[in-house]
Amino acid sequence: MIEFILLFIMGLLGGFLAGLIGVGGGVLYILILPYVLINMGYPDAEIVQFTIANSLVGTMFAALSGNVALIIKKEFFWKEVLIVGFFGTIISLLVLQFVVQTDWYQRDKFNVVIILLMSFIVFRTLKSNRKESSSNTERSLRKHELGIVGSLAGSISALSGLGGGVVMIPILNLRFKQSMRKAKSISLGVIFITSMVMTISNLMAQPTTNIEGQIGYVVWPLVLVLSLGVVIGSPYGVRIARKLSNRTISYIFVSFLGVVIIDKLIQLLS
Repeated sequence: MIEFILLFIMGLLGGFLAGLIGVGGGVLYILILPYVLINMGYPDAEIVQFTIANSLVGTMFAALSGNVALIIKKEFFWKEVLIVGFFGTIISLLVLQFVVQTDWYQRDKFNVVIILLMSFIVFRTLKSNRKESSSNTERSLRKHELGIVGSLAGSISALSGLGGGVVMIPILNLRFKQSMRKAKSISLGVIFITSMVMTISNLMAQPTTNIEGQIGYVVWPLVLVLSLGVVIGSPYGVRIARKLSNRTISYIFVSFLGVVIIDKLIQLLS
């Protein structure tokens, strides 16, 4: 019972974070899901696959809720989302099939991927925030640039269960000179597409562990509680984001990444 209360709280926070920052909430889900899954009886040998699969379901609902709020406010970028989402979907399915859903991808490798990825993003984001922007003008994104963003996001999403926002937002904001708000909006749209497709793939998978209430790698009692919190929390994040500066949002983003880095380092070294 305590685990489900904790999941609901994580869903609320994850949904709020998704609406505020655009990362889908997966930063919090991968923090708590391994502990809950182990307590439910899932073996360490498949804990990474179950963590990623169930994090992606929560991420999908967080992104959906945030996207509805953005569409209502007419802050949704359809063209960019569809192009990035197309490339992200293809790459994510390939990585999921040939890397993640294999015996090779165990918890130590998963933790190393998370630590390296987030450390790089923290460094780039803080470096960017120390510089004064020379121009507030956004430039148009080319199709090949959108394809690059989608491919990287799809890879990271499949490997980490984070939805891809942790790589999309820095690339769009720092490399391709889009505002944090536009980067966040594109990220949420793409996250929903890629997470939904990977969730379907995870539902069709056949893990060696099979506990009641589970379909493929998705544990429904767990994700329903998580997703309820997500749907409630996400719209509030979108509202608060409109009142904050890009720099403030960036620092909040970095703070959450730091918490996950510390957790994964402790697991790796223990």
